[in-house]
Formats: sequence, structure tokens, C-alpha cells
Amino acid sequence: MTSLANKIKEAIPRNDELLATLSETDHALPSLEQQRRYVDDLNSQLSTIQRRISVLDKQRVKEFKEHKKYRDSVMKRFAYRVSGKTDEFRAKAEKEEREYFSVLQEERQAKEQEESLKAMRSKALEVQTDLEAGVARHIEAQEQLDTLYNSIFQGPTPAFPEEDYLEENLESALQAYRNSRLKMETEVQTGHLLIDAQTRLYKALSYTEEALSHSRMDMFGGGTFNDMMERNALDKADSQISQVMLLVRQAQRMSPMVQDLPPINIATGNLMGDVFFDNIFSDMAFHEKIKDSLSSLQRAGASLRDQIALAKSRYQDAEEEMNINEVALQSAREELQRARALIFERIDNPSASGLVITIDPPPY
Repeated sequence: MTSLANKIKEAIPRNDELLATLSETDHALPSLEQQRRYVDDLNSQLSTIQRRISVLDKQRVKEFKEHKKYRDSVMKRFAYRVSGKTDEFRAKAEKEEREYFSVLQEERQAKEQEESLKAMRSKALEVQTDLEAGVARHIEAQEQLDTLYNSIFQGPTPAFPEEDYLEENLESALQAYRNSRLKMETEVQTGHLLIDAQTRLYKALSYTEEALSHSRMDMFGGGTFNDMMERNALDKADSQISQVMLLVRQAQRMSPMVQDLPPINIATGNLMGDVFFDNIFSDMAFHEKIKDSLSSLQRAGASLRDQIALAKSRYQDAEEEMNINEVALQSAREELQRARALIFERIDNPSASGLVITIDPPPY
């Protein structure tokens, strides 16, 4: 008995050290699980967008050949003019131009998405590496603690059912904590993605307002320069919205509670029609399209603000639940340690008075 009591006393400092490590790294396992899901999702999206880029690259080469055929063919233009089919030539030229620049824009946006996904994956992998180190520490500490307890208890303790009951209670508390931690980490990640989407959407709003300003000047004889600046701003807005939709889809993969944004329509035109066949009526019509684009962005912005508020609320609820479970986990650990300490003392000094383990009796 004395030998067992001495063994317990000698183990106390190491026991405290290992329990502190476990408490410090409890979050690592559920956080790592969530982070790996996030990285897997990024890898999946990256593979999809890279396949899309490959398809668009081939399509762009094909469309450029068709576009170049009409753009550079003086003889073809002349033949249409001679035959009195100038309008038909113009229509075909505009069609080829639209198709080429549409594919060109799609490919550029896809490549921007690819770079964005690569950067996000790089940061996510750094976080994953840190969490893996935390999990390794947690596992090692748990293994050492198990070894320490096994060296003291030497197998099952049927004579002390209260100790076995508290071990089961600790395992249940640990699982509840991990589940709630995973839920909280999910909502944290969801919130970050939605906030990033909101930043992009604000940029798209700014570019669209810039396009609207150039459009006003264009209606009052602004000329080709304002046409070009208008289209440039809209193109930038469209690129930002492409990123917004990517981020919202990622947030939806993290949390099914995230809803789709209202439709966003960025006004588009074609350079040949705007420059060579420009007039006040076409300028006014396109000005209205830009105003519609601005309205759709404002509606999407309001929806996104609501989504962020809801994600924050879900995070706060999950955090509250996790904190409760964390307290319960710590209490379960401390209760088990107290029970073991009392068991050790009772074994060492069976005649001691007042050494009563005050816990609910095991359900068996």
C-alpha cells in the first residue's frame, strides 16, 4: 500500500503537466477535421476550375480564328459590300467578336478564380499544419497519461465502479465538446468566406458606379474614350462578382444554412456596336442597363449582410454551446482525478475518516 501511495505522489506533477497539455490542445482535433474538409473542398474546386480553363483555352483559340477571319478580311468585307449585304457582314462580324471576347473574358475570370483558390489553399494548408502539430501533442499527452494511469491501476478496477463510471462520463463530455467545437469552427469559416464575398461585392458596386458616371458623360457626347472606360469598369465589376459567387458557394459547402444571393446581372455590350454604331439612343438604353446592374448589386449586398448576420448568430450560439461543453469537460476531468486521488488514499489508508467520493452512483 505504501508503495502505491508513493507511486501516486510521485506521479502528481507529471499528471498535472499532461492534463494541462490535453486541455490546451482539446480544440485541435475538431479544428483539424474542419480544416481538412475545407482543404478538400478547395482542392475539388481547383480541379474543376483547371478543367474549365483547359476547355476555355481550346474554345478561345477556335473563336479567335473565326473573329480574325472577319476582322482582318478586306476582301470578305468588300464582297459583302458589293453584293449589298453590308448589314449581314456587320452582324456576322459582331457575332464573332462577341463570342470571342465572351470566351476570352470567361477564361480570364476562370484564371483569376484559380489564382484565388491557390492562395486560399496555401493559407489553409499552413493552418492545417499547425493543427496537425497540436493533434500530435494531444495524442502523445493522452498516450502518456494512459500509460501513467495504467502503471498505477494495473488493468480493470472492478472494486471501484465509481472510477469506471467517471471514465465513461469523461469520454461522453469529450465527444460533446468536440462536436460543438466542430460546429463553431464551421461557422467561423463560413463567416470569413461571406465577409470576403462582401468585400468583393463592394468593389463591384464601386466599379459599377464608376461605369454609370462614364455612361452619363457618354450620353452627352463623351465619345470613344468614355465608351472604353465604361466597359473597362463593368468588366472589373463582372470579375469581382465572379469571385463573390465562388466565395458564396464555398460558404454554402461549409454551412447548408447559407442561401443563394439574388440574381446579379452586370451590363455587357460589344465593342464594335458601341464604337462604330454609337448613338444617343443606344447610349441611353445601355445607361438604363447599368442602373439595373447597380440595383441588382444593391439587392445582393443587402442579402449578403443578412447572411453574415445570421452566420454570426449561429457562431455565437455554437460558441456558447462549446463553452458550456468545455466547462463540463474540465469538470469531468477534475471529478475523475479527485475520485482517483480518493481511491488511492483509501487504498493506502483504509481507516481514514471522511474520505467519501461524492458522485452519482454508476447506473449498474
